[in-house]
Amino acid sequence: MPEMKLIMESWRGYLIEDMVRKPLFEDYEYITGVLGVPLPIDESGTPTPLTEELRQQILHEQMLFEGFWDDAVQKVKQAGTAIGARFLDAVEGIKKFGEEGWRIIQQLYRVATNPDLNDKFAGTIWRYTKKKVSDVKKVLQQLAQKLGEWGMPTFGDMASKALEQFNKIIESLGSLSGWKKAVGYAGFALAFRWLWDKVADFIEPYKEWMEKIQTGGAAVMDEFKSWLQDTVKEKLTSFIETHFKGIVDKLVSVATGIKPWWDAAVKIVGGVGFVIDVLRAPMGRFGRRPVAMRQTPGGTSQLEEFLLRGLS
Repeated sequence: MPEMKLIMESWRGYLIEDMVRKPLFEDYEYITGVLGVPLPIDESGTPTPLTEELRQQILHEQMLFEGFWDDAVQKVKQAGTAIGARFLDAVEGIKKFGEEGWRIIQQLYRVATNPDLNDKFAGTIWRYTKKKVSDVKKVLQQLAQKLGEWGMPTFGDMASKALEQFNKIIESLGSLSGWKKAVGYAGFALAFRWLWDKVADFIEPYKEWMEKIQTGGAAVMDEFKSWLQDTVKEKLTSFIETHFKGIVDKLVSVATGIKPWWDAAVKIVGGVGFVIDVLRAPMGRFGRRPVAMRQTPGGTSQLEEFLLRGLS
């Protein structure tokens, strides 16, 4: 039987719960909300008939989805040709990810396969990180604008490049959709926590220096410049330009699978404890029972508003 026909006839849903769903190419909500494939619509707002090219794209995304979660979710033969999905046995899951890690992986899957929870999860991650993201951005902006005036144009160029890189990374989150959005935001949370742990030793003293300069005069300014020359590259711009983007790329990517993704996160950001510490709180809001939490129709999320106004 051709691959496409086999998948169409055997595919059955995407939630862990035993639910009978529409055939893949008829389940428009799943295609757009979980697989993240946009569908053309007619004047009445109804999706138009799928072209062969679009069907191939949907199949590709479905296979990518199944392949990524293969280390956590297994197909189960049901009645007739129907196929269900079920988490691995708990013993096997804990063996792969550890007890708390396995709990987080299950929660992440449930979020990734529920569009309502997916958006809420992204919003939760953003609430946990937005203040510190803004702190990093504001400092980079000020350095890019002022270092030339302070007689350090080379450092000013470094700050400008770091700011551009940082903004591109934040803006890239807005392009994520479907289940990749959940994985991507989890990866970003880990990567940004890693970055903050590196640059906080610069950001906090920098704020204090800015307060001193307001009333301290030329002598304080000279001290500040000396401190800045010794620290701005080592404790700020080099982490963003050299390391942060690479870490984000690896932890936002879905090119491997959930186990390689987990292993990469553990290795890159400093151990299992670090990963669990970062994800435990935001994932803790999303237990086994899905809760309908929809955004107001036509509205924009807090993150979307932040992105739409150009990170201002």
